[in-house]
Amino acid sequence: MNTLHTLRISAAPLVLGLAMVAGSAHAQQAPSITNGNAGSALASEAPAADTIVVTGSRIANPNLKALAPITTLNATDIKASGVSSAEELINQLPQVFAGQGSTVSNGATGTATVDLRGLGSTRTLVLVNGRRLMPGDPGSSAADLNFIPTSLVKRVDVLTGGASATYGADAVAGVVNFVLDKDFTGFRFDIEDGLYNHYNGNREVQNLLNKRINAGLSGYNYPQGNTWDGNGYNGTLAYGAKFADGRGHVMAYVGHRHQNAVAQSQRDYSSCSINKAGTACGGSATANGANGLYYPAGSSSSTIGAFGNGTLTEGTSNLFNYAPTNYYQRNDNRWNAGLFGDLEVSPALHPYFEFMFMSDRTVAQIAPSGDFGNTLTINCDNPYLSSAQKSTICNSSNMVTGYTATGYPITASGDQSLINTAATNSTTAYLQLLWRNIYGQPRKSDLRHQSYRSVMGTRGDLGNGWAYDAYLQYGRTAYKQVYTGEVSVSRMANALNAVTDSSGNVVCASGSADGCSPINLFTGTPSAASLAYISATGVMTGYTSELVASAQLTGDLTQYGVKTPWADTGANIAIGTEFRREGLALHPDNAFITGDLAGQGGATLPIEGNYKVIEGIIEAQVPIIENKMNFNTGYRFSHYQLSTGRTYDTHTYKFGLDYTPVPDVRLRAGFNRSVRAPNLQELFATQHVALDGSTDPCADQSTISTSCALQGVTGSVASNPAGQYNGLVGGNPNLNPEVAYTKTLGVVLTPHQLRGFTISADYFNIRIDDAIQSYGADAILSACYNNANSSACSLISRASNGSLWMSSNGYVVDIPHNIGWIKDAGFDLNASYTHDLGRLGRLTASMNGTVLAQYAVNNGLTEAYDCAGYYGTTCGVPAPTWRHRARFALDTKRNLVVSLVWRYIGPVSVDYSNPSSTLHASSYSAYAAHIKPYSYFDLSVNGSVGSHIQWRAGVKNLLDKDPPLVGSGSCSSTYCNGNTYGGVYDSMGRYVFTGMTFSF
Repeated sequence: MNTLHTLRISAAPLVLGLAMVAGSAHAQQAPSITNGNAGSALASEAPAADTIVVTGSRIANPNLKALAPITTLNATDIKASGVSSAEELINQLPQVFAGQGSTVSNGATGTATVDLRGLGSTRTLVLVNGRRLMPGDPGSSAADLNFIPTSLVKRVDVLTGGASATYGADAVAGVVNFVLDKDFTGFRFDIEDGLYNHYNGNREVQNLLNKRINAGLSGYNYPQGNTWDGNGYNGTLAYGAKFADGRGHVMAYVGHRHQNAVAQSQRDYSSCSINKAGTACGGSATANGANGLYYPAGSSSSTIGAFGNGTLTEGTSNLFNYAPTNYYQRNDNRWNAGLFGDLEVSPALHPYFEFMFMSDRTVAQIAPSGDFGNTLTINCDNPYLSSAQKSTICNSSNMVTGYTATGYPITASGDQSLINTAATNSTTAYLQLLWRNIYGQPRKSDLRHQSYRSVMGTRGDLGNGWAYDAYLQYGRTAYKQVYTGEVSVSRMANALNAVTDSSGNVVCASGSADGCSPINLFTGTPSAASLAYISATGVMTGYTSELVASAQLTGDLTQYGVKTPWADTGANIAIGTEFRREGLALHPDNAFITGDLAGQGGATLPIEGNYKVIEGIIEAQVPIIENKMNFNTGYRFSHYQLSTGRTYDTHTYKFGLDYTPVPDVRLRAGFNRSVRAPNLQELFATQHVALDGSTDPCADQSTISTSCALQGVTGSVASNPAGQYNGLVGGNPNLNPEVAYTKTLGVVLTPHQLRGFTISADYFNIRIDDAIQSYGADAILSACYNNANSSACSLISRASNGSLWMSSNGYVVDIPHNIGWIKDAGFDLNASYTHDLGRLGRLTASMNGTVLAQYAVNNGLTEAYDCAGYYGTTCGVPAPTWRHRARFALDTKRNLVVSLVWRYIGPVSVDYSNPSSTLHASSYSAYAAHIKPYSYFDLSVNGSVGSHIQWRAGVKNLLDKDPPLVGSGSCSSTYCNGNTYGGVYDSMGRYVFTGMTFSF
């Protein structure tokens, strides 16, 4: 029996972390990281009561305490961190897993997302001032944190666990609320600059690179010694003023951020892709010296051969080092602007508005494109083929004609679309070409997002304990991607099909009407004309939009006598309704739609759709025993209508209890039923064949196994040299909402004997039933091959030659369903302490840590597995069982604060070593099978220069620690880049920064 709740954690870092914040003193300052009251204002100046932003509740009563754990970062902590983007700040919290960000290049969307508890960014709701932030990209329903002006953030509240009853769908894992400082007056100019410094001295990787260099291979150079790069600056100018005798306020800001790119060639440990065994620099078989798959004479299976100048060496291949060109950090150019205003006309009428704008442009870069096996035949009368090459390729066993119904790779009865020459005749031979266009530019994805968000509303006090708030909000993101440096599959096929005309000139068999110029990849160098002919660019445009109309009425029922016999304070209630419309569209051009771009792995098809939801909300906060016990409950009814006409209803609710038996001890418990409706991409993405898997158990078999025969495999099936296979992916319009149940149980201790010390511990348990997820192509193939699972086998559709990669006729059906469950459980631990040191000043310490006891997944097809403490191809980014962030600060009497941050990431093991049969492999490489614990230390100082200037400086990753490296076999996730997980570990070395804030 498989046990899913085994707790794997070393107690040492936990004990050490708690010990370092213990002591005795008097509290004098709120810590930089807290876990307690919802709505606590941690900035230097508390806002007026009517503008308090409460996270986790619709009842804006600052005297009520949070019934769910809320982690808060204040402005001081944000400034001391030296980060210039919101995702960098959030990723440091132990509740957060790596998502999209600036360290993603291959597979980048250009956005920055937050992923609470590892449950996915689509299950995390992002708020600005307590209201939704719209989706940031047509490819995802997740919000884009690039929209947030970091220098204006007053505090960040992170509530983990279900919050759908309060905020609606998408809050299954929790919410992240960015509260902006929009109430200040005067001018403020904030500027920050920083860059990376790293000493390249990784002997392990340098030795691997030297082996390639000594073998006479090019493209394996690496840097040595100190490097300074990746410069980035962020500047924001803001102005706030009161008017109408102080009853009104307006604030405007404009900001610019620029970040330079860092290529993987700028670090020695990322200058090549390490193979899965860790024994060599890997490389791609799609190389500058072409390779080809074909049938050698007398063989029943294909082999690979390396092309030289007129030669063909069977059984060997050229390798291309694709790593150096890839970006470790994308360049980025971003503008933000906004305007906020409010006016108290009367106590009952207080109109307000918000307008925010962002324009962001970033470029993701990877290695040059080429022919990735997209063309499968060659005409034997091609004048560029040497006699030696013809004798090998154009032998009788490798000709297209003459194949039997069970022949390989192209049958007489099917898959004729695989033939890319002008006509099928006796001169056509099978040749799957792997060629890299090193003469062209790298592939670049120019990603542009322009977003705006506007809010108009009014709030007011109606008297007798009643107040209202009603607003209309609209947000829209315009998206454009220009993908350059590609190769056209259709034009490559035309250019390869070269013939000699009657005048003795080499021409394209298809003619020159479209400008075709024949390409020579066999006995010479491609001409400039042929390279220009095969080059291609793809363009996509699209948008996302979100409309919200919300109104709520809150009431304090004390004066009506609605209270318990044990309380003087009565119940607080909130009643509201909300309408929301979400829409998106993605419009690829013909090159994307037809799959003509060789390096894309398949077609990108249009998406368009929307849904509307009408909701009713009620929440109540009831003091049971005055100053001792409070009860909170809420309910939300939602009616969804899809653009297809389909409708469904959902119900969410919550219960919470807070009990303070003695002043030093507070107990809290909560239960949430959360619902996540399928997002627009999951519903409406057009189903199509694209890259989706990394293995094929039936490939390269000398004897066809029974399970492969049941799939229709009748002959030898070649494996893909790139380890990439096809899946039928896209949306499922029949999806239903998934349901999550969240339980929390916690204690907060503030011992009076230890003044200034607070510690809290909260247990969380999140279970998602009927989870919206896909099985995964590899899981489907494994279940069919190893267990003869008939459901899995029915999802495998092989081409008539048995292949799952040679054409779009072979694939694994891998669309999302409501299947299985996901369970996430553990503990959040928080501690803070302040101590007066007399003349020296004040010592402040805080620690925020998370124990991940369980992250279990049942995909509905194979045995459930637990990813807590693992990483890899299935588990994804590292999920250590213990992470923490601790900050120690000395606030001197001379307006100088010195702080040290300790970021700890616990050990993880590769998921191939997991005991579950779904993940476990009988043999796997020892390289990076276990990643040791990692500690990073960040040092910063800040202080006043006169009465108008605040200065700060610091160093992140003070010791310039290299990140842990993993081999290609465990680094297949989008978030694994340059042999490491850049969103988890510091991938580029030491970061040095300085900044100043001018206030007038």
